[in-house]
Amino acid sequence: MTDTTLAPVSSPPITSLGDPFPLGLASFGISALVLASVMSGLIDPLATPAVLSLALALGFFTEAIAGVLHFMRGETFAGMVFTTYAGFWLSYALLVQFYAPMVTADAAAITGMFLLAWAIFSTYMLLAALRTNLTTIAIFVVLCAVFYLAAFGAFASSTGLGHLAGYLLIVDALLALYASAAIIVNTTWDRTVLPVP
Repeated sequence: MTDTTLAPVSSPPITSLGDPFPLGLASFGISALVLASVMSGLIDPLATPAVLSLALALGFFTEAIAGVLHFMRGETFAGMVFTTYAGFWLSYALLVQFYAPMVTADAAAITGMFLLAWAIFSTYMLLAALRTNLTTIAIFVVLCAVFYLAAFGAFASSTGLGHLAGYLLIVDALLALYASAAIIVNTTWDRTVLPVP
């Protein structure tokens, strides 16, 4: 009697699918740049719904894809970064669009705690990033500053601190976009065109 069981079809290694890191950085950078334009006061807060569309489509969805691909490749740090911050974008969009309007007490305090929790997470991710490269470290240093300033600004109901956090987020978004551009340009040119220190 012959064995008719089919052998499992071998699939190519996950690493052959390409590096999702520039995708995650671009998703974060674009979303953060648009959010920062409102946080800093450069654009009227009434434009926030446009930020939410990016937060969901790019900040959440695309960043989550990048994070899952990193986990599949066995890259825990990058997987953790992108999937968790994808959660930030989703929770931010839900908070602003649906839940914040329902808060009838301690609105400043709960917003401050929301931001402080992300500041704490960003701090220990910064500690992990210290084993990567200067560009990634810089992204996390600035991001920590953004979250702490935004948190304290929320607790104190300080527009000035919120605006400062927004300007720092512009810097952070540009760093992330530069890193994304450098990785993808260097990959397609097969040489270092844009250095990533």
